[in-house]
Amino acid sequence: METKNCLLTWDSYNHGFIVTARTILGLLENENILINEVLYLHNQPLTDLNIAERKVFFKEELDAKILIDKDRLAKVKRVRDQFELQERPFPIFRNKGITIKSVTHYQSIYDGLVQLLKSDFSTYSGNLHINVSPGTPQMHVVWLMLNASGYLPENTRLWSSQWSKADDSYAINEIKFKPKTYLSEVLKRRFNDVFTPLINPNDTQSGLRREAEKRIEVFAHLLNVPIMLLGERGTGKSTYVREVIAPLHTNLPYKELACGTFNEELLRGELFGYIKGAFTGANQDKDGILAEFEKGGVLFLDEIQDLSKPLQRQLIQVLQTGQYYPLGSNEPKIAKFRLITASNKSFQELNDTYLDLDFTDRIARFIVEIPPLRKSREDLSRFWNEAWKSVHNSDDGLKLINTTALDKFLAEDQLFGNFRDLQRLAALVGAFYLSHKNQKVAVKEAISEFKKWSTKQQPNKSSDTFFIDGKDYNHIIAHFNKELVLWAESNYGSLQEASRVLKRSESALRKDKSMERLFKR
Repeated sequence: METKNCLLTWDSYNHGFIVTARTILGLLENENILINEVLYLHNQPLTDLNIAERKVFFKEELDAKILIDKDRLAKVKRVRDQFELQERPFPIFRNKGITIKSVTHYQSIYDGLVQLLKSDFSTYSGNLHINVSPGTPQMHVVWLMLNASGYLPENTRLWSSQWSKADDSYAINEIKFKPKTYLSEVLKRRFNDVFTPLINPNDTQSGLRREAEKRIEVFAHLLNVPIMLLGERGTGKSTYVREVIAPLHTNLPYKELACGTFNEELLRGELFGYIKGAFTGANQDKDGILAEFEKGGVLFLDEIQDLSKPLQRQLIQVLQTGQYYPLGSNEPKIAKFRLITASNKSFQELNDTYLDLDFTDRIARFIVEIPPLRKSREDLSRFWNEAWKSVHNSDDGLKLINTTALDKFLAEDQLFGNFRDLQRLAALVGAFYLSHKNQKVAVKEAISEFKKWSTKQQPNKSSDTFFIDGKDYNHIIAHFNKELVLWAESNYGSLQEASRVLKRSESALRKDKSMERLFKR
C-alpha cells in the first residue's frame, strides 16, 4: 500500500528554495521516495527571491515586480526539469510560519517544533521526512533532541543535505543516529501502538457504552447492511469494527483504509486500481482494494469525512451496481462488500459539510455513536489498567501505578483524546516514576505535563442565542442557565455528574432548567 510522504524543512534563508527543490529530487532519484507534500517552515517573511524560486519550481506565474537572480532561477529550472523526467506528480506545497524568539534560542525553537508536531503530526499516518540541514546549528540540535527523546512519529526519517559550490553537486544522506532511552521508548507510544480497549460487553459498566455495544452487536448480524460509527477520536471505533463486525464475515477478506492517509489521486488508485498507461508512471497493471471483494467481504473506511465528493459519487455507483472500473479501463469488474465507515465528526457536520447526501443515504443505514470516556467513567478503572499494560508491556515493565490523585484526575479531566489520552498519561507516569522513584511525585509531574500539552476542544455550542430581542435581564439569565444545564448534562453524561463538576446541587440545576418557563408569554 502506497502511503503519503511529507517533507518537513526549514526555509534556507541564505540559499533559498533551491535547497528544498534539490532535496525533493535527491530523495526521488537516490532513495525512490516520492514526496507528496512539503511543509515549509519559516520564522520570518520569505524573501522575494525565495518566493520566485518556489514559483519557478511549481510552474506558477512570477510577479513582474519581483527582482530576481536569473542564475539562481536557472538552477531551479534545471532541478525542475530533472524532476519532470521522472514523470511523477509534483508535491503539494504549504508555508508554515513558526514563532520563535530567534534562530539561536534553543527553548523557543524546541517549543515551536513540539507545538508543530502536536498540532500537525500527532495522528499522522504517512511517512515523515525531515531535512535537518537548513537553518542554524541550534535548529539542527533541536531536531536531533526531538528524535532521540521520542517526540517524532515512529515513521520519521531524518536527512542531511550538502551542496558543493565548487561543482554544483548535491548529496543527501540519512541520519541514523538515534540513541535509545527508556524515556524515548515510552514517549514514542504517543504516536504508535494506539491503545484500544479489550471488548467484553460483560465487563462494561457504563450504561451509554453498554447501549452502544448492544447496538453494534445487533446491527453487525445483518451482514449486508452498511454501518456508520460516530464518536470522538480515540473512542475505540476501529476496534469495534475489527473485533465485532469483521469476524462475522467468515473466511471473507477484510480491508481497512484511513481516508486521510492519501491524497485524492492516490486513494482512487488504491481503491479502484489501474491499468498500464492509465496515467504517467503507471508502468504496469495494479489491482486495487476492491479487486479483493469479488466474492464478498468487509471494507472499512475510517475518517470518511476525508473522502472527496467525486470519490463518494464513484462509490455510490459501486454500491448500487456492484461494479467498478479500474482507472483507464472500460472493462467493469465485480465488487461485493459490506461497507463500514467511521468519523469523529457529528452526523450533522457530515451532512452539512463533508458528505454527499446520496452517499450518506447508502452508507448510514445503521448509525451507532460511541460515547467518549467522560460519559462512561464507570469503565475508567478497567481502561486505565489496560492502557498501562499497553505501554509498559515488556518483561521488565513497571507495575501498575494508581494513586488517589490519579483517580481524582481521571474522574474530572475531559479526556478529549479518550483512550489515546489514557495511553499518553500512562507513558508520562511511567517516565517520571523512573526519574523520581516516587509514585506521588511521578503522578503530579505527569499530570502537569499532560495538561501542558493536552488537546483542547471547544464545548458544543447551542444553535440558539442567549440574547433574545424584547426580553428583559431576568429572562435572558434564565435562558442562559437552562442552556448551561442542558450542555453540562449532555457533556458530563448525567445531571448527577454535572452537579459534582459544577459544584451546584441537583435540585438547583433542575430549578435552573425550568425557570425560563416562568417568563413565557
